[in-house]
Amino acid sequence: MKTTRLLALGLLACGPALAAPAADSLHFRTNDRSVTVRVADDQLSSADIQLSFKEDDTVRGQAFGRPVNLTVKDDTIRGTYGQRPVNLDVTDKEDTIDATGTFGGQVTSFQVSPQQITGTVGACSYELLITRHDRYEGYRTCAGKLDKSVSLTIPSSLADDEEELVTALSILLAQ
Repeated sequence: MKTTRLLALGLLACGPALAAPAADSLHFRTNDRSVTVRVADDQLSSADIQLSFKEDDTVRGQAFGRPVNLTVKDDTIRGTYGQRPVNLDVTDKEDTIDATGTFGGQVTSFQVSPQQITGTVGACSYELLITRHDRYEGYRTCAGKLDKSVSLTIPSSLADDEEELVTALSILLAQ
């Protein structure tokens, strides 16, 4: 279940907020944007993201002006992001989290391991390699445009909860 929450968060967090990274923050940077999301208890927050993970396996709130209504249960993430469907299957194989399906109506298939984050979310494909214990760096291609300076820093508080990590990454990488 922890794996599924993390995937959904990742897909939502790729908005245009600008901030400096902090130890308790998820930070995503590309050539043209920087997003920092504060991670606290069962919440993610920034100027553009306000999400709460509820005890009933739901994620509710807003991300980049879109309502988020997700159920995270039995290695799946189901619901809506904006008015578009979310239907992700999440598997945890040894040390790799694999997410496949749709997020916000976009085809999604990506993997997260201690060594790399690779795959496709909507119009973007990612190849990020670990450069230190909490930071991945590499490139992405979105709609044919190559961005060679992509970085993602994941705080240990988020990395320790697979469901929240998958949810967060799904949100970030989908933008």
